[in-house]
Amino acid sequence: MLAVVIMEKIVKELKACKTFYDFLVYIRDTEGLELVQDNGWYWLEYNGEEIEGTGKERFTSSSEMNDLLRLAGL
Repeated sequence: MLAVVIMEKIVKELKACKTFYDFLVYIRDTEGLELVQDNGWYWLEYNGEEIEGTGKERFTSSSEMNDLLRLAGL
């Protein structure tokens, strides 16, 4: 039950992010939250459990990849 409340809070806070970069920073800075990818498809997991509604998002634009590289410090 607590995990569901935490996941709902995470989704609410992610939706409040104004930019993709803010979205990525929030993921990086939230303990237990992870951006997972498989064959180009991305979703979010909290402590190993997929957060409902985040599955099968595909990041394809060059600006999104630039944000990922900037976040990585490259």
